[in-house]
Amino acid sequence: MADILLSPTNFWFSVALIAVFFVFILELISVFFGVSMLGLNDDIGDIDSNGFLSSAFANFLNLNKVPFLIWLVIFLTLFGLAGLIINGLTPVQLPQLLSITLAIAIGILITRKCAVFIAALLPSSETSAINNDDFIGAVAEITIGRASRGNPAEAKFTDSFSQPHFVLVEPFEKEELFAQGERVILVQKSEYSWLATRYQ
Repeated sequence: MADILLSPTNFWFSVALIAVFFVFILELISVFFGVSMLGLNDDIGDIDSNGFLSSAFANFLNLNKVPFLIWLVIFLTLFGLAGLIINGLTPVQLPQLLSITLAIAIGILITRKCAVFIAALLPSSETSAINNDDFIGAVAEITIGRASRGNPAEAKFTDSFSQPHFVLVEPFEKEELFAQGERVILVQKSEYSWLATRYQ
């Protein structure tokens, strides 16, 4: 086995498998310290066409399906194994460039499929963050102060994720007044506060 791995024709395939082994060891060490390397560069699939990978090519590789390090480990493993199998099964020794090219092609094609399968197994994360546009139409209750135009008061509302938000509100109509405990509807963001109308 050592003779096969150390053979000059299998040099790059052996390097790939050794790299996977070292990543495995580093991951074990990092997990021991409470962190994980597997999420590093997990947004590489979103690189635009001005980067070293176009978004279309990244999508083809399914780089956006799983964290990049997971994708890379899968590819290196398949590349290394495919190269060893190609060199082991062919009756004549193939040129190294040809065997590497075949191993890359096989590795990429199988890695694409594996990425989809692994993505289905990974837990998906759903963010509870919302932006200012999502505040429009929210029903808030005046909690502190009395709101008039130019004199905002604090109000509170709860979003669809059951997260409370505290905002400063003032009436949309200049003559309107909002007392503590009243409910209002947020309609427009101003520079420092939200303009609101009374909740009927």
